[in-house]
Amino acid sequence: MISKNKILDSFEEFVAVPLSILKQRIIQITGFKSDFVSSKSIDVELTDDAIHINCINNESAYNLLSSVIYKKQMIKKQKLQEEKENKEKISA
Repeated sequence: MISKNKILDSFEEFVAVPLSILKQRIIQITGFKSDFVSSKSIDVELTDDAIHINCINNESAYNLLSSVIYKKQMIKKQKLQEEKENKEKISA
């Protein structure tokens, strides 16, 4: 059995790679619970502007994917803040 951390690391590596399919697109992740569908599934839709990932009856996959995207956004914000602080130090 693959540990959750190993899966999380693999997805982080996937998201970090500058693939043309992911570049300049918004990644939207949605979790659904349905009584009409008994099985778990993940549906991925690619559009020109976005990637939509729908996790149906799969709360663990939704939590995993959304936490990776959140972590990536926080790292990006932190880097932008550091760059801004460095520019301010240089100009002072």
